[in-house]
Amino acid sequence: MTITLLLTCLFSFEMQFDIVPNSFGVFELLTPVILSAVLFDLSGGLFCAALATAFGFFTFAPPRFPGILDLGPSFLRPVVSFILVSLCCAVFFANKSEALLPTPRSTLDREKVADLWRTLCEFCATTSKIAKIDWLIIPGLILAYGFFWATYAQISASSGAHIDSLEAFAWGREFALGYYKHPPFWAWVAGLWFSVLPKTDWNFWLLSELNGALGLAGAYALMGRFCGQDKRLICLLLLMLTPFYQFNALRFNANTVLLSIWPWAMYFFVRSIEKPRILSAVACGLLAGFALLSKYFALVLIGSCFLASLTHHNRKAYYASAAPYLSVLIALGVFAPHLIWLFRDGFQPLAYMATKIDLQDRSVSSSFFQFIAASTAFFALPLALLLLARWRGGVRTSPMPAPRNGQSFENIIAFSPFILTLIAGSVGHTALAIPFGVPICAMIPLALLRLVQPREEIVLFYSRRAVIALMVGCAIASPIIPRIFVGLQHKDHIEPRKEAADAAIALWRETTGAPLRFVGGDRINSLAVTFRSTDDTSEFNSFNLRWSPSVTPDRLRQHGLLVLCFKQSAACQENARPYLGQGFSRHEITVARSLPGAPTFDYVVLIIPPAGA
Repeated sequence: MTITLLLTCLFSFEMQFDIVPNSFGVFELLTPVILSAVLFDLSGGLFCAALATAFGFFTFAPPRFPGILDLGPSFLRPVVSFILVSLCCAVFFANKSEALLPTPRSTLDREKVADLWRTLCEFCATTSKIAKIDWLIIPGLILAYGFFWATYAQISASSGAHIDSLEAFAWGREFALGYYKHPPFWAWVAGLWFSVLPKTDWNFWLLSELNGALGLAGAYALMGRFCGQDKRLICLLLLMLTPFYQFNALRFNANTVLLSIWPWAMYFFVRSIEKPRILSAVACGLLAGFALLSKYFALVLIGSCFLASLTHHNRKAYYASAAPYLSVLIALGVFAPHLIWLFRDGFQPLAYMATKIDLQDRSVSSSFFQFIAASTAFFALPLALLLLARWRGGVRTSPMPAPRNGQSFENIIAFSPFILTLIAGSVGHTALAIPFGVPICAMIPLALLRLVQPREEIVLFYSRRAVIALMVGCAIASPIIPRIFVGLQHKDHIEPRKEAADAAIALWRETTGAPLRFVGGDRINSLAVTFRSTDDTSEFNSFNLRWSPSVTPDRLRQHGLLVLCFKQSAACQENARPYLGQGFSRHEITVARSLPGAPTFDYVVLIIPPAGA
C-alpha cells in the first residue's frame, strides 16, 4: 500500500513538471489521489496500483494516439502491454489485500463467525414476520421515492425535460438499430414508454426517476449477496444521499439508463458464479447485452465481472459449467443486430467516439483529477454520516462478518468499475466526464461501512433522518428554485423552450393547415418541437440527412419543414437555406417564460409548406 501510494505521488509530481502538462498545481494533483486512497482503497493497494500504472502510461507513452479506426502495431503493442500489466497488478493486490485501517480482531475464527452469521440470517428470514414483510415494504418505498423526485423535478425544473431526455424521445420514436452517437437501447426505452403514456414533462421525469429507483432496487439486491439485511438497508439509505439516483437521474440518457441495468447485471453475475444456474446466466447475458446496447462504456461492466470471477472461490466450477459461455453468447446475440447496423452504416458511433479521444494532454489530465475529486465528493455526505455514527456510538464491539463471497471478490465488484474507467481514460486519452461515474458506484456504501465499522443501529438512526431531511428540504425549496435560477440568468431556466415550441407549432398550423411531419433548427428548439407536437413529428437533426433516418429529400418536399432558430443564430438559418423551396415564409416571434424577471428571446420561424399546400 505504501509503495503504490508513493509511486502514485511520484507520478503526480512528474506530471506537474510538464511531462504531461495540466492546469493543476502539486497540491491539487496530490489531494484527490490521497483522498481516493483513504476513502476508497479497502483492498490495500488495488486502487493505488491502478492509479500508478495509469499515471505511468501517461508519463511514458507517446503523447498522442492515432484515431480509433486506425490502430497500427506501434499503437497496439504498448496498449496491450499496459492492459496486461494493469490486470495482473489489480488481481495481485486484490488477492494479497489487507484492510487499510486496522479493525478489532475477533477471538473467533472469521470463517466460523461468517458461517454463524449466515445461519442466523437464514433463520430470521424464514421465521421472522418482519423479514417477510420487508420484501414488500422495500420495493414500495423505492417506488414512492421515484414518484417523489419526479414531482420535485416537475416543480423545480419548470423549463421542461433535459435536452438529453428530449433526444432520447426523438430517437426512440424512430426505433432504429443505432444512432450516430450511441447504441439504441436507451432511446428504445423512451420510445416504448411514450407509446403507452402521454407526452408530458411529468411522465418523462417519472421515467427518469423510476429508472433510478430500479437502480436502487438492483443495488439493494446486489449488496444482499455480500451482507445481511440490516446492512444493505443502511447502504440503500446512503445511496439515496448521493446525487446519482435523484438529481443525476433526471437526465435520461445513455449514462443514466445504466443506473438500472448495471447493478442488476452484476447481481445475476454474482448469483451465477455462486451456484452456476441457467436462469441467472441468461439474465446476466441479457442485461449485459442491454448495457452494451445503451453505451459501449458497458465494456467496463463486463471487464469488472471477468476480473471478479478470477478471485471467487467457486471460479473453477463456474468456468467448468455452461454459465459464463451462455451469458457471453446471449449478450452477443442481443448486441448482434446493432453490430450488423454498424457495418452497414459506416460505424457512425465510433466515428463520433473518435472525436472524444486523443485529446490534448492538458484537458485529459485535468478531467482525470476532476473525475476522481467529483466521485469522492459525491460520497462526502454518506461518509460524514458514518463518521458521525462512529463518533457518537463508537466502533462495533466485533468486526463485521467476512463477505460470504470473499473480501477480494467484493472489493473488485465495488472498485474495479471505477479503476477500469480511469485506465480506459488514460489509454484512450479521453476527457473523463463526471456522468461516467453515475452507474458504477452502487457497492461503495458497503465498502465505506466496512471501513468505518460503526454500530449499525446508530447509522440507521442518522441515515433515515438524513434522507427525510433531504426530501423535505427539496420539497420546500422546489417552488423557489426556478425563481432563483431566473435571477441568476441560468440558461436552462430562462430559455422559453416550451413557449417557443408552442408558438412555432401554432404558426405552422395557421400557415399550412397540414400535420407537422418534420422540424429542424437549433438543436434544443427542434427537440422541444418534436416533443411538444401532437402530430407524428420527426427531427431533421442539424439538417444532416445521415443523422435523420426518417428524413429524405422526397419526404421533405412532400410534407414540408418547420425551422425554429434563435434570431442571433446565423449558422442555423444558413444551414436551413438549401431546403427553402418555393412558397416558404419567414416569421419572427418574441416569447418569454412566465416567471418574474425572465428575459424575452427572439426567434426566427421558417415554414416550408408541403407540396401542393
